[in-house]
Amino acid sequence: MSDSSFPEWTAPNVIVPNPIANEIKAGFWLRLFANFCDGIMLSLISIPFAIVSASTTGTVSSISQAAQFIVTFFVLAYWIGTQGGSPLRRALGVFILDENNGSFIGTQRAAIRIMMSWVSGLVLLLGYLSMLWNPQRQTWHDRVAHTVVVKR
Repeated sequence: MSDSSFPEWTAPNVIVPNPIANEIKAGFWLRLFANFCDGIMLSLISIPFAIVSASTTGTVSSISQAAQFIVTFFVLAYWIGTQGGSPLRRALGVFILDENNGSFIGTQRAAIRIMMSWVSGLVLLLGYLSMLWNPQRQTWHDRVAHTVVVKR
């Protein structure tokens, strides 16, 4: 039998609900507090580097400061990308998730989101404040990374 003898079958137009659409989005003050918690967690990681920087001078101090930046950046990207945020952020119940399916976003997208968050803060914090008039409460860096911040 040839394929032409079978009737053509097409899938019906099925609308699959977005699992993240009905989740409660974290508000401005909760997100600000969650970012503060991220900072606390990263400070704990930064302490050894700060001690080395403070106790040395010149090249060793500069290398320690560069290492501190790189390590904390990638640790935060790892936490966000694989777990939705730092341990303290998660304890608050505030998670950074994919806007389409609610999954974790992966380290690469988390790194892009972190870098864009710096841009969000450059223009009078407009990128952060934009969440106040966005229906999904997304900041500029959320829109670039296609993420939402939810309260669970």
